[in-house]
Amino acid sequence: MQRGAAMKERKCPFLETKTVTFCKAFPSKMIPVDRMSTSEGLCNTCDYEECALYSEVASSGKGMETVRGFHLKSDYYYHPKHLWVAPASGEEGEARVGIDDFSARLIGKVDRATVPAAGMAVKENSVCFLLHSGARTVRLVSPVDGVIKAVNPRMSTDPSILNEDPYSEGWIFSLRLKGEAVKGLYHETVARKWFESEVERLHRVFSSDLGMTATDGGEAHKDISIRLNEAQWGKIVSQFLG
Repeated sequence: MQRGAAMKERKCPFLETKTVTFCKAFPSKMIPVDRMSTSEGLCNTCDYEECALYSEVASSGKGMETVRGFHLKSDYYYHPKHLWVAPASGEEGEARVGIDDFSARLIGKVDRATVPAAGMAVKENSVCFLLHSGARTVRLVSPVDGVIKAVNPRMSTDPSILNEDPYSEGWIFSLRLKGEAVKGLYHETVARKWFESEVERLHRVFSSDLGMTATDGGEAHKDISIRLNEAQWGKIVSQFLG
C-alpha cells in the first residue's frame, strides 16, 4: 500500500448486525448473512467488492435522476437523438455508447440489434446501428466520431438488456474517440435541462396529436410503443430519434 493511501475497510459497509423480534408462525425464512459468511465468504473480508450484490447496490442510483418518470444519468454525455457516451475511467480516448431510458421506452422491447463490427470507423450523425422490436426497426446514428473497439456480446445474446438496464449492462459498443468528440454533447446541468424539455415535448405530442398520455399516475409507461399503432409509432420515433 502506498504511503498515505486510505486503508480499505475489512468488511462490507452494508453488513449489519441487528437483533430482530419476529413471529415464528409467520411463513417466512430468515437467512442471516453470518450463515453464509464462512472463511471463503466475502462479507467479512476486504474482498467484499467482488460480491455482485454489493456492486449492484453500491452503483445503483449513482448519478441517476428521475424526470417525470424517465431516468437520466446526468454524468454521461448526451446526443440530441437520445444516445449517451460514457468516457472510460482510466482509459483516455475511449468510451461506451448506448441509448437512454427515453429512447428505450419509445422503441419498445428490443429483440434484435444490428451493430457495427470492431474496427469500423463511425461518424457523428451518420446511421451506424439498427434496433429491432418485432417488425419495427429504428435506425440510430453515432453520437460521436471514432472507431469501434468492441461490441457488447449481449447485443446478440440478450438485446432486451437495452430496455432493462440501458445505462449500464445495456451499453451497445465501445469506441476510440476521435479528437474532442464529446465537446458538443449535453452534460450534467445542460443534459438535465435538455432531457426535461424532451419529456415535456413528448407529453405535448401525446396530448395534442394523439389524444393520450405518456404516463400512468405520474410514472412513464415502461413500454410506450405498445400504445401506438404503426403510423403513430413511426411519427414519434422520427421526431425524437430520427
